[in-house]
Amino acid sequence: MKKIFISGFFGVALLGVSILGHAATLTINTPKVDIDTEAGSTVSGEITVENPTDTVASLKAYLEDWMYVSGEGDKKFAPPGTMPLSASPWITFATPEPTIPPFGRIIVRYTVRVPEGAAGAHYSVLFFETVIGNMPNEEGVSVDVAGRIGSLFIVEAKGSVIRDGQIVSLEIALPEGNKPMEIHTTFKNTGNVHIPLEGSFLILDEEGQVRARGDLSKLYAFPDQTVDGKTQWVGRLPKGNYTMIATFNLGKGKSLVEERAFAIA
Repeated sequence: MKKIFISGFFGVALLGVSILGHAATLTINTPKVDIDTEAGSTVSGEITVENPTDTVASLKAYLEDWMYVSGEGDKKFAPPGTMPLSASPWITFATPEPTIPPFGRIIVRYTVRVPEGAAGAHYSVLFFETVIGNMPNEEGVSVDVAGRIGSLFIVEAKGSVIRDGQIVSLEIALPEGNKPMEIHTTFKNTGNVHIPLEGSFLILDEEGQVRARGDLSKLYAFPDQTVDGKTQWVGRLPKGNYTMIATFNLGKGKSLVEERAFAIA
């Protein structure tokens, strides 16, 4: 029977959906597993999966690969071991029970074996799937609706991670009418680990006085990816010459600084 998937990733991961009168909810206590260890080593841990409802919840667990596919952080998933930076072949886990009783919980234990010679960062996701209910498709055939939540694995081989990148372009689109000023950023990740790029900006006048400040839209990039982002600033500046100083945080104490001059006529 075909399945329709509804997925979710949350701070404390929670999935709860109602379909045709059926409801299912799962929570996990570990939506992200960060591992930083030497190549050739083994790390173990556990994830708690809870069913906070008064009905039995079905449960299936499986691994997939993942990567960012846009600067906004949208993710793509694929069968385990098919993406270039997959960590899925390194991960084993205890097969969970097929159901979780009402108000019950199970503990899923996992082991990550990082092979000798591993370098940089590698990625996987452990999905927990439950059948929410069923609904008719366009042909009127009943199909299962499955909800799933995932715990993202980010595995870094200690001492081999390169966290670097470059601002390919930084352009300022001046305000026009009711349209605010826009800052367009193109970033390329030249390292071997994903980078959630955070940034901020200052706008200085000709005397060096700060006339505006703000945060730049966060960008997400996998190794060798080039991504674009846009930030709107709704403030107004009087006529004059200005300099924008943009600071980008690559993480782990590394940053990039760019300056751009512009004028308000």
